[in-house]
Amino acid sequence: MVDDALALPDDAAGPEPRKGRKMLAKGAAAAHAANRSKVMTGLVRAARENMPGGPKKELFQPDAESTERLSKLVDRIVGDEPTVTRELGTLATATWQAMISRRDRDYLPPKPITILFTDLVAFSTWALERSDDDIVRLLHAVNKTTREIVERHGGVIVKTMGDGALAAFDGDTAIEAAYEVIEAVGMIDLAEGYRPTLRAGLHTGTPRRVKGDLIGVDVNIAARVAEAANGGEVLASETVFSIAEKDRYQVRPRRFKAKGAPQKLQVFSVRPLY
Repeated sequence: MVDDALALPDDAAGPEPRKGRKMLAKGAAAAHAANRSKVMTGLVRAARENMPGGPKKELFQPDAESTERLSKLVDRIVGDEPTVTRELGTLATATWQAMISRRDRDYLPPKPITILFTDLVAFSTWALERSDDDIVRLLHAVNKTTREIVERHGGVIVKTMGDGALAAFDGDTAIEAAYEVIEAVGMIDLAEGYRPTLRAGLHTGTPRRVKGDLIGVDVNIAARVAEAANGGEVLASETVFSIAEKDRYQVRPRRFKAKGAPQKLQVFSVRPLY
């Protein structure tokens, strides 16, 4: 094995060479003993197991092909005995896997969710004539109202974008939430000369979740559906009814055509029957 004690011939080349060889042999023997030290091996193992991404954190995934190759290489080099060298090699492998796991965690197979986009109609025109304080006051009220209703219906606000919001739902309450948000925002009386009116678009798909955001074609489609809505209207693509029951809503087909959206995508104006 690689970590066996170094064997040096004891020749008669003179006292100085023999002394040097003895010192080397002692150093090799000390390194050999340290490598097999149960205390040192245990310390390195404990560090490996408790590191972020280590086995105790359940992030170490030995089925990753690159990590398996690295683990096998460590085994061939240092053997399978419990030594410091082996534990250091395994620690390096675990570190590599933790990095891969952290990088790929946002790219797990996506789950179908319903995406909601909202924005205020004619907000930009009104804002041109108003002070920053007026604008901020209104947007704060709109965002607060939107968040409260979305969360009450089991959704999450992914982000706010000026006068609009992006939310996500993994259940069948997105239509109710969108409709209630529109009604509640319409009741906000903070903008002189402007009644805040939202429009909303819904689309169900499998966007990618990346660092707290949603990206992908389905997000773009939801945005296009929202853009096609009138003030006070909720538009939903046909995909939304793969989760929500259509007979719970008043549903009217709408003509829809938008760049970046499927040509044959059906879109409906919807509102709850209650």
